[in-house]
Amino acid sequence: MFPSKRVQSLVGRRVHVEMKGEKSVLEGVLTSADEFLNLHLSKVNELEDGERKRQLGSVVVRGNNVVLLTPLEERTQE
Repeated sequence: MFPSKRVQSLVGRRVHVEMKGEKSVLEGVLTSADEFLNLHLSKVNELEDGERKRQLGSVVVRGNNVVLLTPLEERTQE
């Protein structure tokens, strides 16, 4: 499956987003994504060291900054 089709299949689901050069990660509902894998997330929480740092609401993430996008239901506990 092409990455953009896989990402489109996640629209409406809660996801975990890791970004380049960031210590914190984002978790929220994937509202939309485009062909460049730019993401629009809603109900976003910023996490640092696994703990909620702050609530951000709605966020747009540029596709080339995304390192990892994972559905929350599929993440394994460390």
